[in-house]
Amino acid sequence: MNRISVLFALFVLLAAAPAAGQSSSLSLSEVTEAYEALDGLQASFVQVMSSEFAGDSVRVEGSVLLSGDKYRVRTPDQTVVTDGQTTWIYTPADSQVVVNDADTGQSTVTPETFLQASAERYAVRTTSPTTRLGVPHLVLEVDATEASTRFRSVRLWVRRSDRVVTRMHATDRNGSTIDLRLRDLSLNPEALRGPTPFSFSPPEGVEVIDLRRGE
Repeated sequence: MNRISVLFALFVLLAAAPAAGQSSSLSLSEVTEAYEALDGLQASFVQVMSSEFAGDSVRVEGSVLLSGDKYRVRTPDQTVVTDGQTTWIYTPADSQVVVNDADTGQSTVTPETFLQASAERYAVRTTSPTTRLGVPHLVLEVDATEASTRFRSVRLWVRRSDRVVTRMHATDRNGSTIDLRLRDLSLNPEALRGPTPFSFSPPEGVEVIDLRRGE
């Protein structure tokens, strides 16, 4: 259960989900369309990853600013920033920044790459009304339609008022689960208007390890 797993689960969730009026149905294609209409979003999160194999769990709290394939994730232990071309991973405890090329291949998991594949590889089995944090939601039970998907099932909580996904519970092929809960969601936040929201300057005195190709 490493940082990549944390970011994977986070990116899967960070998308707004639409539905016409107060319809009780919702398709993954509609989720994709809503995400594509956004400039980005900002949120705080709590995520718990549990491993059936290892018999343990890891809890992570933090915040995220996201726009397409660009993001800034802060947790108590790390800051991870990418501008779509370069990724910076700053670990204060090690006084170290690792710089690398952003992974633009098929292994990169962002809302865009997940949602592009989800309509063909996942299907909504049921949709039901519920309440979360005192607010009406729809719960989508999503099943994989292909054996090659990472998750075999996903449950999404979609806020009815603005069709924003506020929670995800996913089970992978090994029985491990990821439970991600978002709060303080802001769509198209002012933080995106800054001059360099997705750049990173290493603090003075820290070790910089540059792993970029050609550097």
